[in-house]
Amino acid sequence: MTNWLSFAFSFAIVLALLGAVLFLMKKMQSGNLLGLAQRRIRLLETFSTGPRQKLILVRVRDQEILIGLTAQQMTTLASFTVPEEQMTLPLTSNDEATAIPPLAKRFADMLKSAKNGGQEKSGS
Repeated sequence: MTNWLSFAFSFAIVLALLGAVLFLMKKMQSGNLLGLAQRRIRLLETFSTGPRQKLILVRVRDQEILIGLTAQQMTTLASFTVPEEQMTLPLTSNDEATAIPPLAKRFADMLKSAKNGGQEKSGS
């Protein structure tokens, strides 16, 4: 009976150590544990357009990049320069009900500029 208890106790210790090591590895990978700088690539938003298709908005330093993702490939759809004052703002609004998601706002701005550009070209 003591062999069984000894085995169970040893197994529990090994599992606890494994969990602690995995936790520390994850923290070290993100840089938070050692006080290092945060990641340079930040996932802002994802939007599923189909079963295996997504739109992904990522921020890299002062650039926001819109990526189209399918099962076969990744394609850069657009790139935006982020103003310095917008980079310091939090990504979520306090008033969630009236806030426009960043990706939806970008799409609306792109659509508006495309419509304006299309009207100016047809008038020339």
